[in-house]
Amino acid sequence: MTRDRKIYRLIYWIASVVLAAVLLSGFHKLLYPSDFAVSVYRFHLLPGFLVNPAAIYLPWLEAVCAVCLLFIPRFRPAALWIVLVLLVLFTAAIGISLIRGTAFGCGCFGRAADEDPLSWINIIRNAGLIALAVFALVARKKI
Repeated sequence: MTRDRKIYRLIYWIASVVLAAVLLSGFHKLLYPSDFAVSVYRFHLLPGFLVNPAAIYLPWLEAVCAVCLLFIPRFRPAALWIVLVLLVLFTAAIGISLIRGTAFGCGCFGRAADEDPLSWINIIRNAGLIALAVFALVARKKI
């Protein structure tokens, strides 16, 4: 294996582990779906009948993607694509809320009542995570 392939493999692996850790840091959403439903509702981007299903299924989708990123190499590329799409959607939702001038915790990494209100830092953080997912997908092509 060439040196470049080893570097790309390392980038792919590290990016996958970091993204999985970020996804798993939101485990509270699995434990407290009603709190997360409140966060989803506060964005005012989904019709009311979709708030609860989103609050129940999104955390499980994140958890499954994290497990695939860590332990199931065969499904890692698909998990990376799903994570990338989710990050883009979440970043857009945060951006829309910031433009609207709403101030609430997004429920991403803690219970909404305990979190700091949304800010442009959330956009910057997500942009970094999006870049990491893209780097992982590009590195995978080079392996």
